[in-house]
Order: sequence, then C-alpha cells, then structure tokens
Amino acid sequence: MEKNRNRYNLSVREIDILYVLWKADRPLLASEIVEADEKLKLPTVHTTLKRMLDKKVIEVADFVKSGNVFGRCYSPTLSMQEFELNKLSVTTSDLVSNLNNYQNDNLILAELDNLEQIIKEQREKILKKNDQT
Repeated sequence: MEKNRNRYNLSVREIDILYVLWKADRPLLASEIVEADEKLKLPTVHTTLKRMLDKKVIEVADFVKSGNVFGRCYSPTLSMQEFELNKLSVTTSDLVSNLNNYQNDNLILAELDNLEQIIKEQREKILKKNDQT
C-alpha cells in the first residue's frame, strides 16, 4: 500500500478514515466508517483503527450499544487543519531542500526569489485579513 509522507507516518487508508471522521463531525463506530466510504471493508477498518490508536491520531470517544453488543466510537485527536498544515510544511521543506538538486546557482536563486515573493504576498494577505477583523 502506498504511503503518504507526513509527520504522523499515516498510510493512505488511515488518512481515508481520518477524513471520514472529520466529515462526520462526531465520533463513529467502525461500521459507520465503512458505511461512509464504500471502498473500506470492516476487517480492514478494524485493523487500521488499531494502528491509528497506537499512533495516537484517534481515540476511543465513547462506547455505545450497537445491536446486542457495545461498540467503540472513534474520534480524531487532531484537526483537519493541523493535518493539512503539517502536509504543507513537509511539502515546503522538501521543495526547498530539493533546490540543491539544481546544477545552476542562477536557477536556484531565481526559485528562491520566487518563493520569497510568494511568501511576502501571502503574509500581506493574512495581515490585511487580520486587520479587517
């Protein structure tokens, strides 16, 4: 299975489950996770949830009666925003470190200038938005 690079070292399946939990906006049973995403199967979800508990990216939020038994309800321990910002920081770090692969210093300098301009513009947008609030 393809791995997605991130600080939490999550597999693609683990990320799929996190998005289901975030979208639901409430703790879910494993069976509800399967119902929310047709490509997920219950045995896979159970195995994946155990790994996610070990990584502490989800927690058992509650126990609810499901049929004749009690089931665990799971919720994420991190927000979607935290996760996405982490992905962005990993991508940005990789981008900057990969500049060293260029053989031409002028190309590296041009790319760095471009990045500095993008950062400056983004910073100005954020500051302007914060001033309006």
